[in-house]
Amino acid sequence: MNRFLIILFSWALLCSTSGLSCSGEKENEPVKPVGAKDNAKRTVLIYAVASNNLASYLRDDKNEMIQAAPSIDGLGSDVRVLLYSVASQSATEATLSELTQDDSGNLGFKDLRSYDRNRFSTDPERMRQVYADLKDEAPADKYGLVFWSHGTGWVPNFSDHETPSSSGVSQIQKSYGSDKYQGVTDYCDIDELAEALPEGMFDYIWFDCCYMMGVETVYQLRNKCDYIGGYPTEDWSPGMNYDETLPFLAAPTPKLAAAGQAFFDYYNNQNVAVTVTVMKTDGLEQLAKAASDIYAYGKRPESASGIQNYSRLKTPMYDFGQFTKKYLDEKDPHSKTLSDAFDKSLKDITVYAGCGTKDFNNRPNAFDPEIYSGLSCYFPSSSTSLTETYYKSLDWYLATLP
Repeated sequence: MNRFLIILFSWALLCSTSGLSCSGEKENEPVKPVGAKDNAKRTVLIYAVASNNLASYLRDDKNEMIQAAPSIDGLGSDVRVLLYSVASQSATEATLSELTQDDSGNLGFKDLRSYDRNRFSTDPERMRQVYADLKDEAPADKYGLVFWSHGTGWVPNFSDHETPSSSGVSQIQKSYGSDKYQGVTDYCDIDELAEALPEGMFDYIWFDCCYMMGVETVYQLRNKCDYIGGYPTEDWSPGMNYDETLPFLAAPTPKLAAAGQAFFDYYNNQNVAVTVTVMKTDGLEQLAKAASDIYAYGKRPESASGIQNYSRLKTPMYDFGQFTKKYLDEKDPHSKTLSDAFDKSLKDITVYAGCGTKDFNNRPNAFDPEIYSGLSCYFPSSSTSLTETYYKSLDWYLATLP
């Protein structure tokens, strides 16, 4: 008997003894491995570094997330919400937990994995580890990512991510995060953050942090996701109102403009400073081209007087649209052409932009919502400082200003 007949005979014997249908109805249907997990339609990861002076606000935000749970359609099946958090400076581990409902109907967070603190949560290696674990614990068709912590946009801190046993000095500047442990503070610079993010995994990134909607940051992440949301200014320490925004962020098709509107209304109705922006990354290359054309043709303004500055740090963060168009002469026809092209490229990528009139010193009418472009920017000086040198290594500078 040749090999083909042996195989055919064996298959027929298996069907006759097991009661399986051999009519071909099931032959193209894959067998699901034991213990395999169905993909959710969406998984949202909230990456929270609260090992700093924001620890109490994380506790409050977790309660808001629990309050939001009944409004999240399909939570636990179609939609899953996971929280990676290092909860305080004294915490001896970080955890990956899931917003769930137990058999008694109680809502809360269930721990899935724990991580030692021999590696900082602002270390790109830890981030990559968590992204991989997210795929394993909560596989989904689409992923969303919320970064929760401190932030100062592109401004670097040059952390070396050495373990907490090394010596270190806490500084004010930080790009994302502020992970403090055993006397050492670690941060993640924007180029590192971009390198750690896998391309195509997250369809949106939302920064619930101060100053992260600078054009430099957004452009550095342009290939990492489809949408980016956040604030070009500070935001208040309580951060996002998750009881209202999380159902929008956790929808199978996220409602990012609605989340932006809910955030804006929450603070604006309290008559305090607020800014928020959601941008598409598709079109950022065209925006860079339009800005580059202006910088090449026009003349940099001699003074920043009268230009909205969204920063209370020593590093200014000007309104991107207002500053860029200061390069142009309104009476020059070609300047008008360049300005129109710039306005169109910015409008094409803006999903939502909201700006109140107060600044974070509580000064009325400090910000003009009509001027607000949704993004901040920095323009480098001739200084040879490490910060200036770092700025000139970023993708935005290389694309528009060299």
